[in-house]
Amino acid sequence: MVRPLNFRQLEAFRAVMLTGSITGAGHSLSISQPAVSRLIRDLEAELKLSLFHRQGTHIVPSEEARELYREVERHFSGAERIRDAARSLRLSKAGYLHIGTMPNLSMVCIPKAVSAMLSQYPDLVISVHPDSSVNLNQMLLHGQLDVAYAVPPGDPRGLVHVPFPPTQAVCVMPLGHRLERKRSVAVGDLHDEDFIALGSNSMQRMQINAAMLKAGVRPNIRLETVHSSSVVSYVSQGVGVAVIDPIAVMGPGAEQVAIRPFSPKISMPFAAVYRDMPAPSRFAAAFTDILRAVVAEELHVIDSLVRPKR
Repeated sequence: MVRPLNFRQLEAFRAVMLTGSITGAGHSLSISQPAVSRLIRDLEAELKLSLFHRQGTHIVPSEEARELYREVERHFSGAERIRDAARSLRLSKAGYLHIGTMPNLSMVCIPKAVSAMLSQYPDLVISVHPDSSVNLNQMLLHGQLDVAYAVPPGDPRGLVHVPFPPTQAVCVMPLGHRLERKRSVAVGDLHDEDFIALGSNSMQRMQINAAMLKAGVRPNIRLETVHSSSVVSYVSQGVGVAVIDPIAVMGPGAEQVAIRPFSPKISMPFAAVYRDMPAPSRFAAAFTDILRAVVAEELHVIDSLVRPKR
């Protein structure tokens, strides 16, 4: 029978990864530096891995340590979720709902949906975890979330999803920009334009790149940002134009930029994703219904800003 890993060793390893030093880990765990070092040595011996290398007075995690940390963090996240759920059961008669969401939804739509949900279930405790769709789907599979609002996984095994209506990308530009006069912006209009691009791993970035390559368009990329929710702020400061999902435009900043339809059409599907077993909780299902209504309302607001005023 395989012996379970020592929890204290994993706790020390996690503390070193989070603080970046043996000393910092000792402070966070309220134990001595030699005790932390001993726990790390014992873990390395148990796993037969070299987890840290010394560079002068600093320690640097190995590639194996970085990979291991992802799994350890999932383990601790699950433990924290159990602790939070127990706390909510002690303090609340309603229950606990753990939500994962793409960052662009977390800026406007999720807060509005949370407010509406808590007005219906005032004793409910809600936890919101913004992250990439890939990570959210993995968290669902590990039982760390009740529902994730994300791009559905390519491999759906173990998960089910309920789609939201797909949205169409729009072109966002500074007020007074020459493209503001156009009723619609085509990919060819972006040639040589100062451009704000999404991160290279973004599905929308890949679609935009494909459309530009096909049209022979080369924009002048001035900035790359991983989070589409930050794009409007950069556009409003005159950094460049961008092509993004309208959900990322939502919020007070939408009136500080000009928004136009974009062609070719680039859609961004997302869904409420659940584990296939057990069935979604009534709270998760109720929150999805509320969020669907909020998204539709906010998209209607954005649609009213898309066309130029006559």
